[in-house]
Amino acid sequence: MPGEVQERQNVSMLSEAFSTFREASDRLVSTYQGLEEKIAELSRVIREKDRALDSQGQFLDAVLKSLSTGVVVLTTGGRILWSNPRVAEWVGEQESEILEVLVDWGVWPVSDSVSQTPVLWKGRSLIVNHSVVQDREGRPAGHVLILTDRTRIREMEEEVSRDRRLKEMGEMVATIAHELRNPLGSLEIFASLAQKEVSPGTPLSDWVGYMRVQVGRLDRLIGNLLSYTRPPEIVLDRLVVGEFLSRAEADFRRILEMRSRAGDPLIRLTVGGDMNAVIEADEALLYQAIYNLVTNSFQVLEGRPDAEVVVEGRVSEDGTVCFSVEDNGPGISEAAKEHVCAPFFSTRPKGTGLGLSIVHNIAEAHKGLMVFDSRPGRTVFQVRFPAGKRSACPDSPGRDKREEAS
Repeated sequence: MPGEVQERQNVSMLSEAFSTFREASDRLVSTYQGLEEKIAELSRVIREKDRALDSQGQFLDAVLKSLSTGVVVLTTGGRILWSNPRVAEWVGEQESEILEVLVDWGVWPVSDSVSQTPVLWKGRSLIVNHSVVQDREGRPAGHVLILTDRTRIREMEEEVSRDRRLKEMGEMVATIAHELRNPLGSLEIFASLAQKEVSPGTPLSDWVGYMRVQVGRLDRLIGNLLSYTRPPEIVLDRLVVGEFLSRAEADFRRILEMRSRAGDPLIRLTVGGDMNAVIEADEALLYQAIYNLVTNSFQVLEGRPDAEVVVEGRVSEDGTVCFSVEDNGPGISEAAKEHVCAPFFSTRPKGTGLGLSIVHNIAEAHKGLMVFDSRPGRTVFQVRFPAGKRSACPDSPGRDKREEAS
């Protein structure tokens, strides 16, 4: 009997132990399932953060690549970790090439005392800014170099400086021109009186006549200098295009008549356009602009057979006034085209180089511009500006074109 009792006790203890084990196993399974759920949740959070970081990284990469400045990121040891496309465009794509250029510029290895370095490189004016990347403990972890292109700013600074010098020179020229005009006027008066006292056809008469011609040339030069140095002051007039061109045409034909008497070949002059249009412009300044263009054409056509000049005034539907002067002369060379509006530039030995500069200034004063197109056998200059308040002149004959050989 004692053996049976002992056996029952052992069975009872084993049953209790198994029950305890099962309870512990159930708790372990439950805990493990909880851990699995937590791990799954943490994995999901990590994946979302990875995606967010990846998206932010891609966005930052896109931002850095789209910058108009160059960016170079280096380790403290000088290894390039990253550079944007602007660096590749300005410097190069290979790491060794970039490092070599940075060394040539004197911006690498970096100097603690210099954070900004100006650099001239392949026609560009660059500023290289340096900053240190620090870790959480404040220790240097890398370097960032920012390359900024200041080329356009530098060009604008040079333009401002050049304009200031030109303005100062213009004021000086205007003062000198005024001082010259008084004695020049006296010289013209006395030369005119002297010519009346000498017998025509004598050498002395020829010399006095030549002196008067040169005095006139100097007077025109001084007038051009004053016109160029003085900013045009606009006084708007209501002009009928046809009437304005008629008055100008009369002067042009007198010039051609004088040239013809001197034995120059005939130049065919054609004047026309929107003759009934009414525009707003400064008549005196507009006349001077057209006069300069027409006399330029007359001069380039000297000695040329079948020479022709066409002058037109038109008003487009959008309200743009366009006065054009066209000739069939030799044209403007490619080299000279770049300097057409530059003051004192002329392709003629006796030219002052101010005529087209004055036309350009007059066009700008009318809030317009001067443009040209030239090739051998055809050159057209145009003065374009807004018409202002336009209307039609009912008594004018509409579009008209007058043509006459001088």
